[in-house]
Amino acid sequence: MAKKKVLLMGKAHSGKTSMRSIIFANYLARDTMRLSPTLDVEHHHVRFLGDLVLNLWDCGGQDAFYESYFERDRETIFRSVELLIYVFDIESDCPEKDFEHFAGVLEAIEENSPDARIFVLVHKMDLVAEEERLEILEERRVLIDTTCRSFGLMQFQCFGTSIWDETLYKAWSEIVTNLIPNLSLLESHLDDFCRICDADEVVLFERATFLVISHSQADKSETHSKQSKIVTPTSKENQETTLTLSEDSNEKNESSLPENPLITGDNNTPSNSESNEQKKKKIDAQVEKHLRTAAAHFDAHRFEKISNIVKQFKLSCGKAQSQFQGMEVRNSCFAAYIDAFTAHTYIMVIVSNPTDPNVCTAWNIRNARRHFEYFFQK
Repeated sequence: MAKKKVLLMGKAHSGKTSMRSIIFANYLARDTMRLSPTLDVEHHHVRFLGDLVLNLWDCGGQDAFYESYFERDRETIFRSVELLIYVFDIESDCPEKDFEHFAGVLEAIEENSPDARIFVLVHKMDLVAEEERLEILEERRVLIDTTCRSFGLMQFQCFGTSIWDETLYKAWSEIVTNLIPNLSLLESHLDDFCRICDADEVVLFERATFLVISHSQADKSETHSKQSKIVTPTSKENQETTLTLSEDSNEKNESSLPENPLITGDNNTPSNSESNEQKKKKIDAQVEKHLRTAAAHFDAHRFEKISNIVKQFKLSCGKAQSQFQGMEVRNSCFAAYIDAFTAHTYIMVIVSNPTDPNVCTAWNIRNARRHFEYFFQK
């Protein structure tokens, strides 16, 4: 079992404990109002992906505590740190003092844990006018960069965050994926799974936190080839969006599925007997236009928004004494499947080919479980 020491630091009332509680303790944003300020250092052992344990040190941000951190407890606090997460309050009334503390933390990290990775969260960005957020965040990032460089630290990542939207999930997804061993190998396996399923996108979520671990997106040229085969559905049934929920176990859901190897979309796409060259060109033109439009409208935070929405829904199911197993959303343009995958993950598969029967995707998810379960055990 791998334990990773993670320091969570920042001034008092900057929102450190609130974000930790939302990500790891299943708090809703509105529930964090009742949390008390952290006194001294609170230790939390958070299990992530089964065998990875985050030894999270949530450090109180009052000035008196920083004096202790920098003097008496310096080596204890800053030794063997894997990740430093420093939180700035964008509404702070004393930014100079905040950067003074930040500089002291960087000095101690460089002295005791020079290989630690550094993440800086500029928090409470919801309090800044939306049209000014990018500019203000960039100004703060420049100051952070200058401070880091003064200690010879060239590598850090900076995020603007808020507990009220998906930016918190975006930042923490980036943070925790830095602790996953062989992440590139996992991404390669997910790329293979995406190709075999003939899917547009596949996303892997950690089961407890619903943070994004990895994702794969189909090659645009392959997507164009696949979409060229699509016969546009015209029935009213295909134009409606449906939602299917399941509370049963994986075994029960899979009992109706026969044993089958992974099935590719190309092998199950019916041929269009009425197609001709002119019709093909027309479809190709429509698909190309659709792809350009879709690419232009892709939301960079779409996965994190789904994390936020599904996790809150999952918590609501728990309050109703139900267990969330998965869901399917389907309309005339796409089908999205979210299902329990391995013991520690959920998977989302998005397919834009309406001719692919949903049972094929269910087969593929089921038959890939054992492979990915073995991967995480390694």
